[in-house]
Amino acid sequence: MASLDEDSLHEMRLRLEQARLAPSQALELAGEFLELASRMAAKATKLARIGDRTQARLVKLYDKLRQQEERYRGIFENSTEGIFLADTQGMLMAINPSLRGMLDLPESTRESVDGPVAPAATVASLFYDAAASRKFLRELTSNNRVRRMEARLAAPRRPLWCLFGAARVEPDGYVVGMILDISAQKSLEEELLRLAGSDFLTGLANRRYFFEQTERAMAAARRTGAALALTMLDVDHFKSVNDGYGHDAGDAVLRALADTLRGGVRASDLVGRIGGEEFAVLSPGSDLAGGAELAERLRRAVEALEIVAGGGRLRVTASFGVAELRPGSDASPSCFLSRADHALYGAKRDGRNRVRLAPDPDTDLRPNAPSELRAK
Repeated sequence: MASLDEDSLHEMRLRLEQARLAPSQALELAGEFLELASRMAAKATKLARIGDRTQARLVKLYDKLRQQEERYRGIFENSTEGIFLADTQGMLMAINPSLRGMLDLPESTRESVDGPVAPAATVASLFYDAAASRKFLRELTSNNRVRRMEARLAAPRRPLWCLFGAARVEPDGYVVGMILDISAQKSLEEELLRLAGSDFLTGLANRRYFFEQTERAMAAARRTGAALALTMLDVDHFKSVNDGYGHDAGDAVLRALADTLRGGVRASDLVGRIGGEEFAVLSPGSDLAGGAELAERLRRAVEALEIVAGGGRLRVTASFGVAELRPGSDASPSCFLSRADHALYGAKRDGRNRVRLAPDPDTDLRPNAPSELRAK
């Protein structure tokens, strides 16, 4: 559609062509014509300048977008964290070199966003545990983001403990996720937990950790009705080892005894050092007869030990007491251990280097002898 100025200019030109006017009138009309043409020329110049500025802004915006794209591409390619991009269906569209390294994928793996990384590559396939992937996707669906979720990455050599985070990006609804490898940190945490529950000399469970695990095992046995046996043992005449050969020799005996116990039990059993020269074995799923069989096997293994320490070869024996959990009477780990300890005292009293079984908890028990008497 023609503008108002264009219509006026066309009309004036027709008037000039058709009118038969006096020179003065012609000049007046010509002046108006020139003034109108001048205004139109000024407007055209202004529009041209506006067009130039618009084009300059577009060029500047393009440069800015290009710089941002290069910046984000640099972050994507050089980040030490794994980064992935997934479409609305959960298909992986791009993964960065760090994530490719975590997954042990070849260099040729697709990084562009014009198609899936692999035919079956999905966000869910990144997780080692199906339950973890369901939790991740559920939280992403509910909140459009996931913050600091610990889970294991499905790396081919071994699952890696990682910290997962993700957010849905509008308007496409794509998902950008970041994965941080925290396997070294988790290993350190596990080692610290192990050390906190370990005896410094023997590496066995310490008293605190052994009691905690005994309480858990008792609760599980009450719940399921499964049997649970507890064996306590004490090195015979240990004081004479320290007095005759020195404390270094005594430590060597305890370490050798710990290795023997560790090697003689099942993977499901727990061996702990309760204190001094006293040890205990917790055996889930074993009844009194099974505990007695294990104790006798360990007694013979200890008896066969020959330990080089203190400038000589030492041989030691140990006395054993075995108890089976009685859910109605053993209200706490202390009660359970007390019955096994009472049986241990009976083995000491009867001549040492033998196994004795705890009586039924309804039977009157003799008071426990002090540990220094049992050790003699």
